[in-house]
Amino acid sequence: MKIKVFKLAHILLFLFVLIFIFVLLFSFVFANSEEYIKVPIIMYHSILKDPARSNKYTITPAVLEEDLKYIKANGYETITISDLTSYVYDDKPLPPKPIILTFDDGHYNNYGYLYPLLEKYDMKAVISIVGSYTDKFSETDEANLNYSYLRWKDINELISSGRVEFQNHTYNLHDNTHGRIGAKKKKGESDDEYKKILEEDINKLQNEFKENTGYVPTCFTYPFGGISNSSLDIIKELGFKASLSCEEGINKITKNPNSLYLLKRYNRPSYVSTYNIFKKFN
Repeated sequence: MKIKVFKLAHILLFLFVLIFIFVLLFSFVFANSEEYIKVPIIMYHSILKDPARSNKYTITPAVLEEDLKYIKANGYETITISDLTSYVYDDKPLPPKPIILTFDDGHYNNYGYLYPLLEKYDMKAVISIVGSYTDKFSETDEANLNYSYLRWKDINELISSGRVEFQNHTYNLHDNTHGRIGAKKKKGESDDEYKKILEEDINKLQNEFKENTGYVPTCFTYPFGGISNSSLDIIKELGFKASLSCEEGINKITKNPNSLYLLKRYNRPSYVSTYNIFKKFN
């Protein structure tokens, strides 16, 4: 009798192990079969005519135009962050080959050189501004393609065009000279201190957007790619539906909202050909 009970226990244990393995395999297959759409994002910054000033973060209008020609010729269609979040949250369709063009910091030359090219090639772009820069040049009303930043009146004009979407690149945390790398937590800083500083800075720009344009950004762009784990929940709590990092790679966007955070981007330096930039997407 004891032998039969022993054998039965072994059979039941064997069946349990089989069921457990089956459940694990099913979960793995299901998780990896989730539908996704590939979305490459390019990260630009300043645009200057003088080739001598081109570098890792500055290109000429001619280089930018070559990129846009390639995009058009190869069937890509530019979309905004709002298009992306609408796909995830509202099931709105995306084009077969979506691509996002992002421009960080809010340089005035984005208005001078980017905007006419967007008009010419019927495209869209996303500009993430630093609020303190925009406030400074709105006050002085300077508009120099070589060094100025977008003023609120420029931002309103670009929003009205329907070709440019604006996002939050912090109000005054675009700095890495005082012990903090962008919006990253300082060494030795408590969670509460960090949360207070981050919330106050980001909300200041959110409020200024609302006051000056009637529009409120839905995406947070990390300065210098400086990311702290504790910032992820703060960004979500502040109502942002997406965030942009500086890590390179192709984004696989699913219907899971978490796929919209820490979106990867390819930096666009001046010294790489258009072909070599875009072949990364294949």
